[in-house]
Amino acid sequence: MKLTGKKIFISRKLLPDSPFNILLKDQNYEVIDQSLIQITQIRFSYTPQTNWIFFTSKNSIDCFFAQNPDIPKQVKYGVISNASAKHLLKYTVTADFIGAGVDLIKIAKDFREILQNESVLFPQAIDSYQTIQKQLAFTNTCYNLYVYKTSIRTDIEIPYSDILIFTSPSNVIAYYNKYKVDPRQSVIAIGSTTKYKLNEYKVSNVLTPDSFDERGLVKVLVENQIF
Repeated sequence: MKLTGKKIFISRKLLPDSPFNILLKDQNYEVIDQSLIQITQIRFSYTPQTNWIFFTSKNSIDCFFAQNPDIPKQVKYGVISNASAKHLLKYTVTADFIGAGVDLIKIAKDFREILQNESVLFPQAIDSYQTIQKQLAFTNTCYNLYVYKTSIRTDIEIPYSDILIFTSPSNVIAYYNKYKVDPRQSVIAIGSTTKYKLNEYKVSNVLTPDSFDERGLVKVLVENQIF
């Protein structure tokens, strides 16, 4: 199976050990890995004391722990995915809840069952959609802690790509602020909120992987015979 000089755009910077570089290294392809957003850390001085801390992204993990927060000793941690759980280990922290799949509403409902009546802190972007919080019970005390903000880049130059992979709604906005929807392109969204944002731009036939990690992205490319 050979790619015929096709280009794949993904809206994040890939690491050298990414499956895109490992599993597809012998293919005739070009991967353009570039984030279309800029992350700026927001300073905070107080950390609400809760039973749980829930992270919905790697950025929220990094921007939270970078500020040496005052964390309760018996706190439990929830994350959106296995990829986030792996990232959390960088801070010698093990996740007590890991979301399964890419449907954020289902992940939220699964977490609600584990959470019961306990309190939870959400370190997040200031423009977060707060999908998880909206599904929790009224008996839960939730604190939103803004640890970073997302800015849309306007200096982007992305060559025409046969396959577009978007990792967040903000990256969707940045791309389609500059480029038109092209039905010839295959489009993949990581997560339901990113897919909903693509639908707002009238992008049809959007595919979603069954996991948030890059191996899931490669899998959806292969299974749908996009290349």
